[in-house]
Amino acid sequence: MTLLSEEQKQKLQKLYSENKYLEIEFEIESISDFKSRSAFLANLLGVAKLKKRLREEKDWIDARNLFLDSYNKAPDYIDALCNYSHVCVKLRDYSHAFKELIENRKKGYNPKINEALARIYFFEGDIDKEVELFKENEKNNHLNPTTASHLLTSMNYSSNFDQKDYLNYCKIVDKKFSFPEDEIKKLYKYRFDNNLRIGFISPDFKEHSIYYFLKTTFKSLQQNSINIVALNLRKQEDLDDISMEIKEQCDEWVDLSEVNDFDAANLIIQKKINILIDLCGHFARNRFRILKYKPSPIQVSWMGYVNTSGIKELDYIISDKNLIKKDEEDYYSEKVLRLPKIWNCHTGINTNVSVNELPCKENKFVTFGCFNNSIKISESCINLWSKILKKIENSRLILKAQSKDSEIAQNKIIEKFEANKIDSQRIVLEKHKKNKDDHLKIYNQIDISLDTFPYPGVTTSFESIWMGVPVLTKKGNNFVSRCGESININIGMNDFIAKNDDDYLRKAIELSQDREKLSSIRKTLREKARISPLFDSESFGNDFSNMMKEIWSNYISKNSN
Repeated sequence: MTLLSEEQKQKLQKLYSENKYLEIEFEIESISDFKSRSAFLANLLGVAKLKKRLREEKDWIDARNLFLDSYNKAPDYIDALCNYSHVCVKLRDYSHAFKELIENRKKGYNPKINEALARIYFFEGDIDKEVELFKENEKNNHLNPTTASHLLTSMNYSSNFDQKDYLNYCKIVDKKFSFPEDEIKKLYKYRFDNNLRIGFISPDFKEHSIYYFLKTTFKSLQQNSINIVALNLRKQEDLDDISMEIKEQCDEWVDLSEVNDFDAANLIIQKKINILIDLCGHFARNRFRILKYKPSPIQVSWMGYVNTSGIKELDYIISDKNLIKKDEEDYYSEKVLRLPKIWNCHTGINTNVSVNELPCKENKFVTFGCFNNSIKISESCINLWSKILKKIENSRLILKAQSKDSEIAQNKIIEKFEANKIDSQRIVLEKHKKNKDDHLKIYNQIDISLDTFPYPGVTTSFESIWMGVPVLTKKGNNFVSRCGESININIGMNDFIAKNDDDYLRKAIELSQDREKLSSIRKTLREKARISPLFDSESFGNDFSNMMKEIWSNYISKNSN
């Protein structure tokens, strides 16, 4: 086994502190071979292969083998086991890592083991177990900002969701993003003027659902003499053609992907951003520490994350009258702003795929569908959908993965349906489609879309409606769980909103039997949608612009003296 000299140790430490991963790779491979490497060197080389800027699939496979070798050489080397698990998840093959983590967990509590297991439970769609592990880490004071955001995000998907409990964890998580107060004193002083400049901060300025809700909003803001600054958090190599379109649509594009939080906050101040709108929330790649510096006089949460953030420095959350009731506002850390119709408006779906005839007329059986991400398909959904399939003879259910990651969870979903005595042949699994039209064509096989709960669809519901397929949703008790409700209200589809599980089952049965009603809806729904608040982007854009002007005017009047 290769023994490092003190000089070699210092050199590797220096390279690691300087993020020189290619040099680390070269150094380790030059002083040792696979068999002679210590557990430490094998693990470090695996980390270097993963962290270097340009990775290939071979690097992932090499890293996995290195981490496993490291762990086999030192079974108490938890970092190596967790790194091995992380890579296995990325490579969609984690059964061995899962078994090793479970065995290691028997030795006693370890926060890293919990975190690695939570990641696997997430990809398997077992959200309640994931949340349980993160809560255990929080109880033992082992949540960092990243895992704290994971906890809050996942709680929204949990069948055991409670808004009050969620808010309590929000307050805990907010502290995880804090920093020494002295740092605030180092910020540039902000000087505002009457020219309204709105900054949108996001890691998702690329091919992502938010683009189709932002596009005409940007246009409307500019028509209302409001400057738009896109504050990009996505690394340059991950940008695409949509990123270029967004660049062209904004007055200014500022890349913050490689800028530290403090410098990013100062840059936002220098850009004289009056209103800073966060489009990410607690989802991956958020940069809440930038917002914690309060670089903009007004900071707003909108669209990307459909619940309160708990971040004290976020002043407002944009909602509508259907999503957050007046007597529920205490469960949101931000002040609630309500748009007059809907909180979100799609720019319209550009497709050559037309709406077809009702499929069940030809099939002689009803086909339900759900294209929501697999993570939204809770245990409660599967149990209720199983009842529907049992009650409606020969009916089918089409599920479609929204990403390659969600394809992993599909087999687990099938197992759960089988546990409810549903023949797997009645569940049709569609893989992720890169081409938009190929994705939309699948709606032509569906008679009724079944919405998920407690986290309903948003983009998928807009798409389903555009393709003439009504969405059966269920009433919720907070922002996130009412999104489907607001969508259906704003297109006049109130009879597709179920009060509870029993009503959901009853409506699914009754609607499946009323073929004439379904056929009529299918023929008229796209045109109905086109002129509804769901797709009336001009009206929405004006409402949004007026709201921004109003909150800025109020700020000016309060702070102009």
